[in-house]
Amino acid sequence: MRLKFLDIPWAATPSWQLGPLTHPVDAWLTASVRRVARARPDVFRRLGRFQHSVFLIVPEDLPCAFRLSPAGERATVEIVGKRNPGPCAVRISGRMRTLLGLFDGSIDADASFFSRALRVEGATEAALALHNALEAAELHASDILGLPAALKTPLDRLLQAMGPRSAT
Repeated sequence: MRLKFLDIPWAATPSWQLGPLTHPVDAWLTASVRRVARARPDVFRRLGRFQHSVFLIVPEDLPCAFRLSPAGERATVEIVGKRNPGPCAVRISGRMRTLLGLFDGSIDADASFFSRALRVEGATEAALALHNALEAAELHASDILGLPAALKTPLDRLLQAMGPRSAT
């Protein structure tokens, strides 16, 4: 299945074939992660030996996945196809709402895992390191998305009003 964004088959073609800034969303998410890395380097140090690992984040309700390499100020996020996402240390999958809740700490990751709303394949210790780093960071969805300051509070309020992003 080929997906098109601005007539670019972005989710079907690995971004390494297209060049570093071909995907505007890749560049935006990468800049967001790097901004967090500059502001909170302690979060990335908490990843320990997994700081240079690749985490594949797979929203089940989206046609694509995200390859996160959280290497501090050299971190990258790539949108990839689900069929051939490339090698990774760990694959974390679930509904997008659950995954966002995992990243911003609004859901209980353990409950999500044991209820099978969240699945982890591969190096579970890498997933645990990511969970611990995110939990310590106390990020909001607006931080993760790299929104301008004027949009952060409205988005956080909207997500809070929508209720918890529970595992079920």
